[in-house]
Amino acid sequence: MRILLESIDARTLTFFGAGLSGIELSADDVDRSFGTGTPLSGAAQGLLLLAYGRRLPPGHLHGEPRDRCLAGQG
Repeated sequence: MRILLESIDARTLTFFGAGLSGIELSADDVDRSFGTGTPLSGAAQGLLLLAYGRRLPPGHLHGEPRDRCLAGQG
């Protein structure tokens, strides 16, 4: 998990269309964060899914921009 988190960069987010501009991803369960902006935290596994363009069900993310990343949301 840590190796994959360390490989996230701006190209990864762009390639997968993650749409996370202005958000700082911060893992709760490992020492890793990426990006700058409004903090969004959650389990490393969930953040990887976000970085690879997926959305998560409610309750998996913490922070003001979480609604942008929920399944079923635009």
